[in-house]
Amino acid sequence: MAFKKLVSIQEIEDGKLTVIKTRHFSVAVTKWENEYYAFEDSCTHDGEEISCGKLEGCVITCPRHFAKFDIRDGSVLALPATEPLTVFPTKVNGNDLEVDLESV
Repeated sequence: MAFKKLVSIQEIEDGKLTVIKTRHFSVAVTKWENEYYAFEDSCTHDGEEISCGKLEGCVITCPRHFAKFDIRDGSVLALPATEPLTVFPTKVNGNDLEVDLESV
């Protein structure tokens, strides 16, 4: 695994999304129930950003067509999406959130 610093954990609020632009794509990160989650900021249904959607607990809803995903594993919870979100492994190292963007 190739974990690299993505953001300081102080920048991540419980239940709120923070979007980090990487060289190739944007990654949405959040904290929920003392765990950190990171996923590609792209709805698999239409390819547009999903971070502007509604986050409730571990479920994010796309604002355009209302597809729903579980941010813990990317699984689809509501159509019209049929493909899961791309999620990335995370770990805390000191005050930094490290993410393995190469694992998928």
